[in-house]
Amino acid sequence: MSSDSQYKPGILEFVRYAVKNMNVFRAVRTRDRTRARLYLTNMAIGKMSYEDPAYVQRVREYDQAMIEYYKGKWYATLASRTRRKDDWQRAFEGFKNADRIAGELSWRLKEGRATPVQFKESLVEAGGTEIKFADGVPMVPEITPVVILQGSDYEMGYQYAQQLVQVFGKWILERHAGKAQEEQEIEELRTWEKQHAEHTPWLADFCRGWADGASALGIGMSYDEVLDLWVGHKRPAADYLDTGGLPELPRLACSGVAAWGRATRDGKLVTGSTGDHDLSYQITIVAFPDQGNSFIYSPFGATGDIAGLGDLYFFGHPAINSKGLAYVHHGGGPKYLDSRKHWGYGIRRAASVMHILRFCDGAREARSMEEAWPIGDVGLGDYATVGGFYADDTYGYVIEGRKDPAAIREAGMLGETDFIYANNSAAHPAAIESEWMREHRDDWLWDEHGGWRPKKPTGMTKSIGFLLAWFSGRFSASDTLRKAMMFTYTNSCSRNRYFYRMMTEGFGRIDLEYMKTVFRNGGTIPEGQWEKIVKAYEQEGTWGEISTGHASNAMTVVAKPGEGLYCMCTGPATRGLAPMMPSAAIPIFRETNAFWEIKLASTPGEVVAYSRGRAAEFIRAAKEAVGRIEKTSPAYQPLHELVSLAEREFEAGERLCRETESGDSPVYRLSRALRAYTRAQVRAAQAYQALSPVPDVEKREKS
Repeated sequence: MSSDSQYKPGILEFVRYAVKNMNVFRAVRTRDRTRARLYLTNMAIGKMSYEDPAYVQRVREYDQAMIEYYKGKWYATLASRTRRKDDWQRAFEGFKNADRIAGELSWRLKEGRATPVQFKESLVEAGGTEIKFADGVPMVPEITPVVILQGSDYEMGYQYAQQLVQVFGKWILERHAGKAQEEQEIEELRTWEKQHAEHTPWLADFCRGWADGASALGIGMSYDEVLDLWVGHKRPAADYLDTGGLPELPRLACSGVAAWGRATRDGKLVTGSTGDHDLSYQITIVAFPDQGNSFIYSPFGATGDIAGLGDLYFFGHPAINSKGLAYVHHGGGPKYLDSRKHWGYGIRRAASVMHILRFCDGAREARSMEEAWPIGDVGLGDYATVGGFYADDTYGYVIEGRKDPAAIREAGMLGETDFIYANNSAAHPAAIESEWMREHRDDWLWDEHGGWRPKKPTGMTKSIGFLLAWFSGRFSASDTLRKAMMFTYTNSCSRNRYFYRMMTEGFGRIDLEYMKTVFRNGGTIPEGQWEKIVKAYEQEGTWGEISTGHASNAMTVVAKPGEGLYCMCTGPATRGLAPMMPSAAIPIFRETNAFWEIKLASTPGEVVAYSRGRAAEFIRAAKEAVGRIEKTSPAYQPLHELVSLAEREFEAGERLCRETESGDSPVYRLSRALRAYTRAQVRAAQAYQALSPVPDVEKREKS
């Protein structure tokens, strides 16, 4: 593999880089240490219940620690751009306060102490938007917002920009406005624009509408700035780990599974998906375009980026359309299977997904369309090119590679019958013929249910020592890639095997509720001192039992595409799940562990009506459950408050639906009502789940 010839900048440049980014390194170390303490604390809280007199207090203390953690992340991100000393001070202060609260809380939980943790309570307010601000810092919504779009491509882009501001505030767009670009960057943007004009021609009008929608609110965001969020201005990667800067190691992230036919209760497709990343300002889109199918799509970031990962061109999953086609998962990345001679310009993943949902009626049609598109920017990662995991009521496939080698996986290759799954590795037998794998084929083992994994588990970490070795040339691109992929594939193979076991155990009775159970079951962490556990993982890749339900789930979605049913839980489906690796947990502010449910009906009004009906059912179930509790029980008051909150959200939806003379577009009013009803669903679900983990209201065959 010729990537060893990749340019190495040398020690002097490393020193310059280290000096320039000293605060960044310090912030990352501080953040990671704080994050570990937070999720270990949350695991302990997850073992408690509302019947414990201290439970509500401990959750409140944990959430204050999360506010401080978010403040640290917010100001660290700001400081990395401004380089201002006061921004860095506020970042480190946030992490320090979060670490202190989490540490004191952890000690009390371990010792069984009832004394409260002392802290200065933050001012949490709405700030004129639908999200909360804590001491002026925007909090990530604990319930993912939904926006409805309808009309022409231009109109949908306009509506999207307007609704982002309604939900989050102007800052969500202002941070992407007014960015100067160099001539070379503009030339690259034009090249990507041309590619998308050929293959996804609707995107340009969507971006023009977005720019005008922002401008109408006084936000000077140009067409080019919007387009850049979707396609970027980077040249295509020419080699492995070629990102135009530091080597980008493959990430452990995301899971997806689809079952149909003999595997499911009624023969219809049921899917489950998680996005595993640092939870950011995410959103779900329900679109009714003038041309093509209606669809639901969940990008990981409302403006196409994710905290800590940067610009991902609206990467996300899952998605379904009105014909019952599902985009389940990105399909096993990172893979890099296609030969480098085919790499180049093409189209980005999110644009390809939305195009397929609009213009394909089934998975076989989706596969034909994907196979006809350019190979694209494989070297930058799954989010930068075409390929994925699609399924319908009769067929599913996962594209892992299209040329040299062709590796399109179907059910049966890993022993599946009417189901298929993917995590973050190549599982097709032909993957071993790819350039980066075949030179070291003796290091790899093909697991019959898990796909490819190294014969010996491998650890890895992106540390200062790693960066020094990279800059000095002691790590070649080929060696770094191989080690990183071995590290990634070890974990992914275990998650694949978990899917196989759960689909096999539930075979013939898989439905939405069973799929939720798949993600409510967590894994384990090794016993022993935390620092030693982490060191062993980084050196040898050793860990406990691994599940697809874990502390890295930023979103958990189950769907029944043929019926248009789409259920989302923001974060993990159960509080206190173990992480799938020590650095991958994402602590969440006010996590709910509850699903909202929407249905892709024929019109926006019908979408809202369905959500309203389910909210009413959820509230009725919650009131019945809470009504059976003795008023002297510690659980009564907090659960009663959740029911009351659900009822207030429901009434907010009712008021919006009655506003027929509102000056707003009907789409905006219906979207706000839909968000109110989904919030009502989640609050009610939190209450009844505390008393009945699998209530009748969620059992599809009984409701």
